Order: sequence, then C-alpha cells, then structure tokens
Amino acid sequence: MSTILNVASEPIGHIGLVGVTSTLAGQLDFHLGHDFAIAACDDADALLDHLESGGALLDSVVVDLAAEEAVRLAQRIHTYDKLIPVFILSAPHGNEELRRTLMFSPFLGNEVIAWSTDDNDILPETLRDAVNRHRQRVRHRNTLSKATIKLEKLPLQRPEAAHYLDRLLDYAPVGVMTVDTAGTVVTLNRQAQSILAISESRVLGQPLARFFPPPEWARLMALQTACNVDGTTRCSDIFELDAEARGVRHIEISIAPLAYRTGQRGFMLILQDVSSRVEAEKERQRAEDDLRQHAAVLRRFHEVTSSKVLGLEEKIDEVLRLGCTQFGLPVGVLTRVDGNELSVIRAVGNDKLYGAGSSHDLQHTYCSVALLSSEPLAFSDSERGEWADHAAFQATGQRSYIGTCVQVDDDAAGTLCFFDTVPRDRPFNTADSELIKLMSRWVASELQRERANALMRKLSGALERTADAIMITDRDRYIEYVNPSFERLTGYSKEEAIGKKTYFLRSGLHDKKFYDELWGVIGKGNVYRGTLVNRKKDGTLYHEQKTISPLRDAKGVITHFISAGHDISDLIEAEELNRAHQAELAHVARLSTLGEMTSGLAHELNQPLCAITTYAQTCLHILQGEDCSPDRVRYGVEQIVSQAELASEIFRRLRDFARKGEIRRQPVSIAKLIKEVVSFVAAEAQQKLVRIQQNIPPRIEEVMADSIQIEQVMLNLVRNAMDAIAELDVTRRQISIAVSADTEGWLTLEIRDCGPGCPDEMADRLFEPFVTSKSKGLGIGLSISQGIIEAHGGKLWLAENSPQGAAFCFTLPTKAAVDSEAVTHV
Repeated sequence: MSTILNVASEPIGHIGLVGVTSTLAGQLDFHLGHDFAIAACDDADALLDHLESGGALLDSVVVDLAAEEAVRLAQRIHTYDKLIPVFILSAPHGNEELRRTLMFSPFLGNEVIAWSTDDNDILPETLRDAVNRHRQRVRHRNTLSKATIKLEKLPLQRPEAAHYLDRLLDYAPVGVMTVDTAGTVVTLNRQAQSILAISESRVLGQPLARFFPPPEWARLMALQTACNVDGTTRCSDIFELDAEARGVRHIEISIAPLAYRTGQRGFMLILQDVSSRVEAEKERQRAEDDLRQHAAVLRRFHEVTSSKVLGLEEKIDEVLRLGCTQFGLPVGVLTRVDGNELSVIRAVGNDKLYGAGSSHDLQHTYCSVALLSSEPLAFSDSERGEWADHAAFQATGQRSYIGTCVQVDDDAAGTLCFFDTVPRDRPFNTADSELIKLMSRWVASELQRERANALMRKLSGALERTADAIMITDRDRYIEYVNPSFERLTGYSKEEAIGKKTYFLRSGLHDKKFYDELWGVIGKGNVYRGTLVNRKKDGTLYHEQKTISPLRDAKGVITHFISAGHDISDLIEAEELNRAHQAELAHVARLSTLGEMTSGLAHELNQPLCAITTYAQTCLHILQGEDCSPDRVRYGVEQIVSQAELASEIFRRLRDFARKGEIRRQPVSIAKLIKEVVSFVAAEAQQKLVRIQQNIPPRIEEVMADSIQIEQVMLNLVRNAMDAIAELDVTRRQISIAVSADTEGWLTLEIRDCGPGCPDEMADRLFEPFVTSKSKGLGIGLSISQGIIEAHGGKLWLAENSPQGAAFCFTLPTKAAVDSEAVTHV
C-alpha cells in the first residue's frame, strides 16, 4: 500500500519513498512535486508489489530503514533494474559503516548511495540529477537495443538505412568501433573517441593497438585472437589507459565477430569507461584483505591473551609485537604516567630512547595528547599536519604514531602507543583504531586485575595470619572461608566448616529472639558487635567477642558477611572472679561501716526499746490500779507495737545493708535511695550536730542499679563528709545532696561538705586502695565505691576541693538510657 504525494500532469520521472518521515517527504514534494510523480510506500513489500505488478517505472528510490533491511531492499530493486539510483538514509555516525556494508554486499550495482541525513537539504537537487541520469541511461539502453536489431537486419535494408544507423550509433552512450581482422580501425563513434581521447582522423586506418600502452598490446591481441570469427564467441577484458590529460583510466572492451554484406569480416568493439567500477573493486579487495588481516590479528590476540603458559609481562610484549605487525610500525611501548613524567613499563623494537625503564617529560611526547583524548590519536606523517610544530616532533622526530589512553580504575594510568621516525605508507583506518582500543582495554583490565590480586594477596595473608577467627559467609549464611585461627579456636577444620551454615557453632544458651535481632541488624546493612557463647567441636563452651559486617557489591547489594571474633572466655572468668572479689570487699566495707556506726545505731535502737519499756510499765500500772481503763491500756499497747515496728525497720535496714548476695540491677528511684541513706545516718548526724540538706527535683527518672551497692556508695561519701566537718564550728556542719539530669539520659548525684578539703598530696591518690587520711580508716571505701559506679557504667570523681569544702560526684544511667544503648548495641 502506498500514498501518492503528488502526480505531475506530465512527470519528468517517478520517485518512490520507503520509510521516509513525513517531514522529509513534504520537503521533497515541495521541491520536486511539480515536475516528478512521488509515491510514499508504507514498507518494502509495498514497493516490491508495485515493481512486480508492472507499475510505473521508478527512476529513483529513497529508503529510510534499518541498514540490513535497506540493503536487502536495494538488492531486490536491482534484480529488476541495476540502473535505478537507490538512496539509503543513515545518521552521520553510522554513514561510514553503511558504506562498508554496501561495499561488500553482492547483487548491488553502482547506483546505491549511502546518504547522510545531515545532507537532506541538498537531497532534492541530487534526486533531480539522479532521475535525469537514469532516464538518459534508459534511453541510451533502448537506443542500443534498437541499434543491435537494426545491425542484424542491415544486409536486408536499403543503403539509406545504413546511413541512418551510423548516425544513430554516433550518439550511443557507449563507444562502438569496428576493426578488420588485422586490427586496423574501420569506424568509431563519438563516444569511442571521447573514451580513447583521440580524434577520428587520427585513428581511422591505424592499428588499434598503437593507442594503448605497450604492456596492453599482447592482451589486446590475445582478446582479438580468442574471438571466433565464425560469429558465435564474444570476449571482453579490462584494459588500462594512461592519458597525460586524464590520468589512469580503465576501459572495458567487449569484442564480437562481424561480417559485412560484401563478405568482408572483422570485429565490433564496445568500449565502456569502468574506472569507477575498477577503483571500487580495488577498494573492496583492499577492504577484504584488511578484514582478513584483522581477523588473523584478532585470532592471534585471543591466543596470546588466553594463554595459560605466558606470564603477564610476556603477554604484554606479544601484544606489542602484534600491534607493530598490524600497524606497520617498528616500536611499541606501554607507559605509566605519574604527574608530568612518562615512564616506559614495557617496550618492543629497537628504539633506545624509549626502552623499558626510561623516563620522559610528558609534554615532550605525543602521549600527552593521547592521554586526554577519548579516541586514539593517529597520524601517518606528522610533517604534513599540525603535529610538525608539536614539542614531541622536535624532541623525538617521530613521523607516524598511533596511541590511546590506558584507564585503570577510571583513572588515566598511562598509554599504549606505536610509532616510527619515518612516515607510514598509508593512513590509519577505523579497524586500526578499534584494534588499539581493544588492546588498551585488555591491558587496563589485566593491570587492574593484577592490582586487585596483589591487594587480595595482602588481605588474604593478613587474614591467614591474624589472631582473630575470621569466617566469611554468603547472604544465606553458608560458610565460604575460614582462617587458621578459626580452626584453632573451634576445633573444626576448614574442610568441615566450608559449605555448612553457621548453626553448628551454636551453644543453645541464646534463644531464637537473640539470633533474630542479630540477623535483623546485619540484614539491614549495619555492623553487629557483641558477645556470643558458642560451642567447640569437643563440646566445650567459649565466649567470643564478635563483629559481623555485611559486604556489598558495586550496586550496593549485600552479598556476603564477614565475621571476626576472638575468645574472651578467660576475660569473662577473670571478670567474674573480680566481681566476686569486689562483692567481698564491698561486704567487708559495709560491715566495717556498721562497726563504725555502732554508737549511733545503739542510740537509734535504744529510743524505741526505752519507749517500749515505758509504755509496758505504764500499762501494768494501769492494770493494777482501781480505775483500770481499757482505752488507756489499748493506747499503751498500740504505742508498744508502733515502737517495736520502728525497731524492726531499723533491724531490716541493718540486715539488708549487711547482706551478702548477688548484684541485681533493676529500676530504682534515686530519691528513695537518698531517703534511705539519710535515715540510716540520722542518729549519727544528730549526735554530731550535722545538718543534711536534700536538693532533689520533683520529677526524676529511675536509674538502673543495684540499690544496696548505690546506698553503700552514698553512705560512704556522706559519712566521709560528716567526718570532715566533725571538728568544725557548728554553723559549718552542713552537708548537701543534689541530683541533676542531662539530655542524654544520665543522672549526676553530688555530695558537698563545708570542710577543710582534701590535702593536696592525697588528692591524686584518693581512689587508690588503702590510701586514707583517717587514723582508724581502712582506705578502701572510695576505691570500692569507684569500682561499683564504673560497674554501673558511670564514673566517680572529686569535683571540687578547696579550704571551703569538697564535693564528690558520680553518674548513673537512667532506665531509658540503658534501653537505648541496648538497642544501639544490637
């Protein structure tokens, strides 16, 4: 199916469009429509149907299809008529490739043109000329056909017909000559004179051979001899003419026997100038030779690069030699660029200046240009172009050069180049550029792989020698690698571990929730750090401090996990012993504190005991009297019970404080702990006339702590403060306890006194064991207190120290801070 764009009343010619855009079709219709009949076909089949159905003869066809489909359509068109001009449209960057495709495509005439879309503005005029040329060729072909028919009938016609026939042949589009059997020229038309560049007066009666170069005489005679004068054999051959004015041309001569009516015999010669066809054939042959050579080079290149025998340096040398052979240049080098210095890594050829290991100023080489160019730099003779003034030509004298950048890890690492000090006999072509780009990409990949392998060897050596147990798994937890430290720690060999999931190391002491949280962390791409209890091959348990990190590919997708861990079982055991030892010391310190507080505790217990005695005696007195009142007895008994409960509460506090048990950290109110401590020392404070002030915010978060241990710390600090002010004036016997909170979830508790402060020589050693300024002190209170606070994650320090008083502070984490840290840690 086709669309008729325009039909002229008396068209000069017919043009067919296949796949052409509506814009271009409109442009052609505007410029040609009043003279030409233009038909736009929907596809190639529509055009072929038109030709097969005997439609109007097409004088030119414009095709805008994919290259392969367009070539196939041109081949089909030329099966009908090889003289029809076919214009195949292509983008500018693909035009050269289309030309090569046309050059090597069979069944195509010389009238298939690769047309760049950049030249569409001149396409109408070009089509006009092509149509006129085709119409003229058709007329000439018809004329020649008619002339041939008339020649065959010449003996039967009148003499006047021969005259008209001579006039007709005189205007034939091909050269026509007749010669006798001796090779002497009898007749020739105008086209033959033009082809041979001679006049009729000079050639008639002369031997034809004298107008050809001597090397062609023998071939010309052989062609004539081969022609059978009996009238059946026609022979043809192509001869070379070298006219001074027109240069070398190629003429195709077809010879056939000829018999005149008089019985005289001779030959008729048809001459055609086929120079363009011969040049095209030579170009095709050269291209085929280049392709064959290129294919051979590629095969050799593959053999070298895939060799399992050659090392990398040997492969590079072979590639350089291969390039020298392909490019016809004697020197090939691989260079490295470092700043403004060019160093030769590998070199082949006999150029001593550019031997391996030599260094050169980058700006004095053509490599400085090739390094910055996206395409290879190539020229066959520097003296004929811009490169004659380049510093490289002045420094090296290189006349021919081809080189390109070698990029490693997206950086310009150096160049691959070939050169000579004499010009190259032919220019570089596209195949040369593609070959050197292929070589440079291979060299870059090999250098990059060598660099990566060197790094991997270092990393592998480090992993093999590290003391940590290293394990690498895929994303499904299957083990792919373990190092010797892993084998020594777990007792499992590399062969036993690789290919298994990590489950076989589990001890059973961690629940499913623990492992779900662990894999939830690393599955999101985060790093897990923590302590795991695992089981060795012999069944023993061990504590492992482990770090698990995800490994990602270039796209950021997690592909593997790497686990590094070391055995901390001894450390855990030592910490347990240390905690037990600290607990013993803390217990001793509490008992020591109770011993020191005996007097105050006795006074505190004496008050409820005396009250119990008094109320009991009063009840007995009431019961013995005559006016015994049950209400008065009840009141006395209630007071006895109340004082007994008070004594019981005192004993409970003593028992809890003096108990020896496991550390239990739980949410506890700091205000409640301060109240307990203040009530504990109330009797001693009253005895020593010490006032205790409390500055506690109304709303304060709970801390995660062992209440007995924190009470011990506060009690130790408060009693130290009381001892410091015991000998001062009564007005200065004051202690303050204050609590504050920061934004990160930590509470700070400050205990401040108005004493003389700590001596300077002891200030730096306060927290050392058995260091004390008291005559009867053990010197372990502050040391134990510091250990307790640090075990809770906080710190204890002397905040102020002056003659006007001292202040001790310690910090504790709130429950919210501990929960947040636990989440972050997991």
